[in-house]
Amino acid sequence: MNRFTVLGSFIVGIAGAVLIRLFFLQVFQTDMYVQTAAKQHAVALSSLPTRGNIFFVDKQGTLVPAAVTKRMYTLAGNPQKIIDPAKVYDELAHILSIDKEEFLSHASATSAYGVFLKDIPKEKAEELMSLQIPGLWIVEEEGRVYPEGLAGSHALGFVGYGDNERIGRYGVEQQYEKTLAGLEKNSTEKESKGGFLFSFANSLLSEKKDGADIILTIDPHIQSISHQITTELMEQWDATSAGILVMQPKTGAILAMESLPSFDPNAYNTVQNYDVFLNPFTQKSFEMGSIVKPLTMAAGLDAYAVSENTTYYDAGFVRVRDAEIKNYDGKGRGLQSMYDILDQSLNTGAVFIMQQLGMRQFRDYMEQFGLGSVTGIDLPQEIAGNMKNLEVGRDVEYATASFGQGIATTPLALATALSAIANGGELVRPYVVSRVMEGNMVIAETAPFVRRRVLRQETTEIVSRMLSKVVDNTLAGGLVAMPGYHIAAKTGTAQMANADGSGYSDQYLHAFFGYAPAFDPQFLILLFLEKPVGVRYASQTLAEPFHKLSEFIIHYYGILPDK
Repeated sequence: MNRFTVLGSFIVGIAGAVLIRLFFLQVFQTDMYVQTAAKQHAVALSSLPTRGNIFFVDKQGTLVPAAVTKRMYTLAGNPQKIIDPAKVYDELAHILSIDKEEFLSHASATSAYGVFLKDIPKEKAEELMSLQIPGLWIVEEEGRVYPEGLAGSHALGFVGYGDNERIGRYGVEQQYEKTLAGLEKNSTEKESKGGFLFSFANSLLSEKKDGADIILTIDPHIQSISHQITTELMEQWDATSAGILVMQPKTGAILAMESLPSFDPNAYNTVQNYDVFLNPFTQKSFEMGSIVKPLTMAAGLDAYAVSENTTYYDAGFVRVRDAEIKNYDGKGRGLQSMYDILDQSLNTGAVFIMQQLGMRQFRDYMEQFGLGSVTGIDLPQEIAGNMKNLEVGRDVEYATASFGQGIATTPLALATALSAIANGGELVRPYVVSRVMEGNMVIAETAPFVRRRVLRQETTEIVSRMLSKVVDNTLAGGLVAMPGYHIAAKTGTAQMANADGSGYSDQYLHAFFGYAPAFDPQFLILLFLEKPVGVRYASQTLAEPFHKLSEFIIHYYGILPDK
């Protein structure tokens, strides 16, 4: 008798025994099976893997829990065995807060199993068990807790239900589901040398493997102040949404990712509008306005289409075919330098640079910057920007694209492109997971990855010089400047398109980006504010928050002055 015959007989025998047992339980012992299975749920859990935890990490390497697994207790039972529901409710109400109407409704159900209350504290669960009420029992299971609540929820996601099992939804919880979930009774994906039969036999005998822990790049202190500032922005300007992204421009590591409206992953099931689950940095695109101008400037300089000393005449408007494109204030300023284009945020200047480049070369640079593609960040369902207007080939579309209108990009893709100016010309891949741990052992670590070089270093030095001069001389009346430091920054105010695509509304998206120190940047910040009420320009809404956050980060890291 060969080994396959022996193994085949063994498996057939097991399968037969299982089928006979299932038939016996279903036909003869249904009620007893339901109760016993529920009562022994905690025992069954011991054979299930424990989900790995997720941590923020501060500048000293201290881990701060962002998502942790803990034991949860559920009141369940068989409604058919509850003799006097009203009396039972009175007994329960002495121990915990439970809705009477809801309990009585569940207790009158005709099913053989029901859930009455979830997330019961351990001590309360023990009190309930001591009552030994017929038809009721306590089910022990694992639950997911997010200590920081709303903060960072778009990056984290949550653990929900799918196909009768807990599964990561959105954010890191979804992206790293297999890593966090572990393996149940050897749900191994390896193929053994013996083929399917040996893999199946191994799965019957092997042990579970708990999920690994994940350490994020997100700093809890920077995330916390970002959450505070974002909340203040929403309240102050009655905005539709707001967001703050902080990243290391040299590596792509995300230090904070905060946006509102958001959700509490501890209570995700109370959310009415599912749109709040979408991460606006990776899953929504916007026309970002004038913070695109530094990219237009960089492209012109890099291709030698213009130089640092090039000038042009600003009449306050420029005619492109039948369209008249104006500066934000409609004013002409006469002979202007390349620096003036960024300092005064001149739309006519951005169009001039694009025209010197030519449409084909301008489009090539925008594509190289990654504005129309995904960044590759380790978060799920990232979308690409929309550059379709540049495919049409009409010069007016290219003219408006030069100052960030008519093309849409995700805030993360734009922040990554702007990081190329900050870091010397490299387009990096952003990431939120630093490493994966099993106990004290690192089993995987993210290495910074350069997707491609998009600019010469000399180009980035010129643009950084221009942007730091903007901060020192004019931006928001000097509000952004910080004594002893070179800060590079730019504002953007973009008209928002009508939802039906019929032109533009009178509502605006405010954006602001900056990095410091300008010539050796340790961080880059991008802020956005959607549809603020009673204010026109981004310099009025976002300059002060940028200054507050950048000052905090400089002091937090102890970054030395560079002036």
